Amino acid sequence: MTAADRKRLHAIMAKLIEHHAQLDYPLHDVRGRLDAETFKLTWKQAQARLASAGRLMFDCSGCVTCIYKWAGLHDPNGLAYKHEGYTGTMLHHLPHYSDAKRCRVGALAVFGPGTGEHVAMVYERDATDGNPILFSHGARGLTGPIRLSRERRYHDPPVTLLNVSSL
Repeated sequence: MTAADRKRLHAIMAKLIEHHAQLDYPLHDVRGRLDAETFKLTWKQAQARLASAGRLMFDCSGCVTCIYKWAGLHDPNGLAYKHEGYTGTMLHHLPHYSDAKRCRVGALAVFGPGTGEHVAMVYERDATDGNPILFSHGARGLTGPIRLSRERRYHDPPVTLLNVSSL
C-alpha cells in the first residue's frame, strides 16, 4: 500500500466522519436491501448521496469493505468484492500483528474473540504510544474518531491488528 493509497483511505474516512449523521447501521445487525444498495455504489455516487442529504447503510465490516473499494484497493476480505464484507473473513485472510505502534492509516483492528464482533480502521497512527485514532462505524451515526484504548472498553478482548500493507 502506498502513501497515496493511505491518503485516499483517510480522505474517504474524513468525508464519512463529516457526514456521520447520515450513516445508518442495520437494525439488530441484520443486513438487507439497503446494505446491498450501498455496497454497489461508487465513491462518486456515495458522495453525491451524502451531498444531497441521502443516507448510506452498512455494518462495520461492510463499511470497511466499501472504504477499501471506494479507494480503489484490493478487497480486505480477499473476495474481489463479491460480498459486502465480514469481520471473520478479514481475520482469516489478512496477516495479524500485535504492536499498535506499527499501525498506519488503513490498518484494521478487530475486537472480540473467534470471528470478531467489530472491526475498525486506523484513521491516524500513533507510533509513539500505540494508541491510534480509529474510524469506527459501530452504530447509527457513530463513526468515531475514537482512540483504540477507548474503543477497547466497548468490546470483549482480544484486539487483533490486521496487516493491510499488501492490499
